[in-house]
Amino acid sequence: MKNKNRKIQIGVIGPAESEYPKDTGLKNKICEFAEKIGELLAEKDAVVFTGGTDGVMELVSRGAKKKNGTTVGTPGRTRNSSNKYIDIEVLTPIDVGDFLFAGILSSDAIITIPGGAGTMAELCLAYRFKKPIIVIEGLDNNYDKLINNYLDESKLVLIEGAKNPEEAVEKAIASIHHNNSL
Repeated sequence: MKNKNRKIQIGVIGPAESEYPKDTGLKNKICEFAEKIGELLAEKDAVVFTGGTDGVMELVSRGAKKKNGTTVGTPGRTRNSSNKYIDIEVLTPIDVGDFLFAGILSSDAIITIPGGAGTMAELCLAYRFKKPIIVIEGLDNNYDKLINNYLDESKLVLIEGAKNPEEAVEKAIASIHHNNSL
């Protein structure tokens, strides 16, 4: 039975601070986009799921809090280890890859800001569990190649691209309604 009162839950994945690109212009664009995505999701009354630590996770959460949104972080197994913008901590028995399980499975759709291997692993698991995936275009050629494609022959999810935060949020929410996830 579906809960008609349940809020949309959107996961946002992307680089930790240590994985930011060396190109300052690209780094600034990633930071700007991350915070804006958080703001837009909060304006849509979506619960924002991240890994809960630094980098994109912190900026998305900060953006959501600017608009009085609800944020959930999965920082591993240590209580009070999330960034200061996280409302709810979901602890897991592992310290690395925690969002892979709790975050991906709890999200109705995933917005991807290209990052390193951790971000790619999260994207792959989202694909495996048939979560709608939206990738911000123009930030990383490796991620751009995924747009409008499937990851494998199973063709579980067509990965969509978005040129900006507004389009990413719009597509994420539309995909949820299209898939009747709520």
